[in-house]
Amino acid sequence: MTMISGAVRTVTAESLTDIVEAMFARVGMPAPDARFMGECLVDADLRGVHSHGTRYAVNYVRSLQKGTWNPKPSMKIVREKAATAVIDADRGAGHLASKFAMSVAIDKAKMYGTATVSVRNSNHCGALAFYTQMASDAGCIGFASTTAGRLMAPWGGVDRIIALNPLSWAAPTNKPWSVDLDMATSVIAGSKLGMAIEKGEKIPLGWALDENGQPTEDPAAAQKGTLLPVGGPKGYGMSVCLDIISGVLSGATFGKGLGGPGGGQFFQANDIEAFVPLAKFKMLMGDLVDQIKTSSLAPGSTGIFLPGEIEWNNKTKRVKEGIPMTGGVMDEIEAVAREIGVDCRLKDV
Repeated sequence: MTMISGAVRTVTAESLTDIVEAMFARVGMPAPDARFMGECLVDADLRGVHSHGTRYAVNYVRSLQKGTWNPKPSMKIVREKAATAVIDADRGAGHLASKFAMSVAIDKAKMYGTATVSVRNSNHCGALAFYTQMASDAGCIGFASTTAGRLMAPWGGVDRIIALNPLSWAAPTNKPWSVDLDMATSVIAGSKLGMAIEKGEKIPLGWALDENGQPTEDPAAAQKGTLLPVGGPKGYGMSVCLDIISGVLSGATFGKGLGGPGGGQFFQANDIEAFVPLAKFKMLMGDLVDQIKTSSLAPGSTGIFLPGEIEWNNKTKRVKEGIPMTGGVMDEIEAVAREIGVDCRLKDV
């Protein structure tokens, strides 16, 4: 994505969902799938995870126009046992494949206590927390991972052959929100480089190296170089393991094959009732949350938050007050919408 204005526009979630839905429908997606894409992408923006929200809509639309993505995939289970399944996504949107896979995992977990579903022949699936939240809402502990772009080097190497393979894990609590971790195995998600370029901002040292292996504050130089793994060799090791379960296990692309269509995902659901009554689990989770949140603050700290809590706070506020978005990204969405004949308009707050 080219550098565009970083000015902020605050738009309503409803109008943003409507325009994204209409764009996907216009380029061939069935209405229910187009609606889900709008809801899924806007959910990321509502939660403040703009790196995986509607800023991707234009890229996805272009992929559908070029035929890289299949607008009407025939997703199906191609291998199955009682508590496992493999899904072929037929080059469809990874968001749709991930929703399907986690739904299958939840259904199987309710029957067998635990279930694992892998996906192949898929595409970018957005924020994994959306799918693990599905599991949490269903009274399960959810896990998800996906293959991603190759933007890291192996620990001790210089070639960019390691993906940023993220993971997500979620569990319900007796609070209004779930504990829901969603993280890349790099220090930051690769799309945050694009966001920094869009806003004309530098990136902190420690995020990335340039193509000469030197620390850089320039996001464009970082895109030509490599991102650094979280925790050094530990993050590198995690990425390799996630490449195995998300890519190798499902028959999807992996390693040097990443960077185009044919990616893979991995989902697990564990029915809490198979281990302990759900009400008791939520109560115990609430106790754990309280222990953590009431612990002593470090100097200068404004509070302690659990994974997923800040995102829930953001969503609660933005549903009412609108979503602050990069103005240039919103302008580009409206321009592409007009180009393809979509009549919807964003409603600014």
